[in-house]
Amino acid sequence: MMQAIVMTTFGGPEVLELRSVNKPFIRTPNEVLIRVIAAGVNAGDLKIREGDRPLKELGLPEEGVILGFEGAGIVEAVGANVSRFKVGDEVYYYDGGVPGIQGNYAQFKALDENYVAHKPKSLSFAEAASLPVIAIASWESLHDRIRLQKGDYLLVQGGAGGLGHIGIQLGKILGAHVATTVSNEDKAKFVKDMGADKIIRYKNENIKEAIQEWTQKNGVDAIYDTVGDAVFSQSIDLLDMHGRIVSPAFPTAWPTSDIVSATYRNIQISFEAMGHALSSPEARIRQTGILENVATLVDDDRLHVELDRTYDLKDLNEAHRALENGEIVGKSALIITH
Repeated sequence: MMQAIVMTTFGGPEVLELRSVNKPFIRTPNEVLIRVIAAGVNAGDLKIREGDRPLKELGLPEEGVILGFEGAGIVEAVGANVSRFKVGDEVYYYDGGVPGIQGNYAQFKALDENYVAHKPKSLSFAEAASLPVIAIASWESLHDRIRLQKGDYLLVQGGAGGLGHIGIQLGKILGAHVATTVSNEDKAKFVKDMGADKIIRYKNENIKEAIQEWTQKNGVDAIYDTVGDAVFSQSIDLLDMHGRIVSPAFPTAWPTSDIVSATYRNIQISFEAMGHALSSPEARIRQTGILENVATLVDDDRLHVELDRTYDLKDLNEAHRALENGEIVGKSALIITH
């Protein structure tokens, strides 16, 4: 048996319950069993907990769901055909946290070795556990969706968040000029430390005017929207002709006028849904490759993950509330004791 957080109904943080459940075991020769040391806490976890469509329509399995998309830990056991890892290796990964696939708010996790990467040596388990989702989503957004180029002007909407602070750094690594939006001076200092070239305090600055003054053009070449909804809609007007925008924040609706504006200016609109990989072994292996690349960047001191807070597994409810209330700068993680 093991301790895990189980959700049997949709709702607020109060639906998350600490329970004793069956410990997973190696089912195939290619699997590894990981003793989970830490798990990241993400906005996507909150969306599943709340039952965003179509989840609420589909319902939950009778045994409930263990949330948590990402984790870090130590290899406890390996299947007969495992070649990339041995018992005792320190790893991190993106896997599970959705109905039908056990997540990482738990003491143990079993998964295919091809979905696991070696943990960055320079990070703690909590720091490493907070990195996979934001690293993969940001990498795929900037590399694959908007194909950011050296010299591009990039705007990161919400630069002090988990996705945002990684987006700023990857943008700089790719050679872009990077601007970002923040709500207060503490966050402004943080994003400056992350490498932002232009910081816009959106509460008391006109974003469009600030962008035009900075770029000396009608707008930026590309936008990485980590906020969604109204911010995504407003971002359309901040792009230059033939601009590109990508969002992993699942914007739900935007006015027809935005669509018309985007059409006439040949704006490329794309979305990043990294969870599609959970049903595609090839995509998951590619994402593991991203994590290996990210580990190298981290250990070379070129990429930094900001871990704002850690919580005990039993305090997960508070971790979700803090994220919902916008209190977290960067990321938060759970420490899982054994």
